[in-house]
Amino acid sequence: MAYAELIEAAKDLSDNDIAEVVDFVNFLKQKKRSDDNKVIFDLYKGDLKYMAEDFDETPDCFKEYMQ
Repeated sequence: MAYAELIEAAKDLSDNDIAEVVDFVNFLKQKKRSDDNKVIFDLYKGDLKYMAEDFDETPDCFKEYMQ
């Protein structure tokens, strides 16, 4: 739908309905921004190639803080 069609369709609406249309447009813009910022959690699922044997061990430089 072109802008001209949108304006033509909105001409017969009341002020309250126009305000509702503006709210909906703002909702769609916010939804688009939030969709662009979504994190894809399973993007690398199953792609682990290597994990060090001592992965869960505390590094020596932090051992003094772990007591």
